[in-house]
Amino acid sequence: MKEYQQLIDMYSLKGYDMYSKSISRSEWGDLQKGEEYLGKYWLTSEEYESKWEIVLKSIFINRNTALPNLVFSKNFDLLVLEGGCLFVEEDFKKLQECILNVGDEFLFIIENDFGGRLKEPTFRMRFPSDINWQELNSGNFVSSTLLESIHKEFFVFGESGVWGKYSANDYDFPLDIVGFKESYKELFTKVFEQSEHELNNVKKHLPQEYICHLKSL
Repeated sequence: MKEYQQLIDMYSLKGYDMYSKSISRSEWGDLQKGEEYLGKYWLTSEEYESKWEIVLKSIFINRNTALPNLVFSKNFDLLVLEGGCLFVEEDFKKLQECILNVGDEFLFIIENDFGGRLKEPTFRMRFPSDINWQELNSGNFVSSTLLESIHKEFFVFGESGVWGKYSANDYDFPLDIVGFKESYKELFTKVFEQSEHELNNVKKHLPQEYICHLKSL
């Protein structure tokens, strides 16, 4: 059985389209598009465990608990943004601008299974860093579930290990935490310049540990 078969079996079903803004109910569940998408972008467990898991672990801590705990290693500066799902187009393009400036070839997206406590099938994806928004959304129910679900949480990073993003869920902490090494601070803070309105909204959901950490930077 293919590693991603459970994803197809579950998320192709009607009912999982409830949060989708990109796929209508009548179009939901296109198995051909879903299979093709996963065939191109699925990250195998063998490749992940042999090459990329060590990079993830160098960036992220408290992976089994996540927020409200700190999720980035102490040598990362942080930006906290409004979130609630993995990506919307504007924020994806901002992150992509940073990734391309860093020089990473790949964009990895690993769903947090909270140390195995999450019982539903999880995503483990590898995309080219220059993928466009239309292609990222081309997997019908697969890409919609990945990008638009408001209850999932993800680790996002590149092969360099100098930046990462933790995407929390919309229920408890609707936040995106972007971390980066100090040498890339100017790049990320310039690209992700925040309005006063966004900063105020972020503060409403910010866990205490992050307030203390941000003050210390």
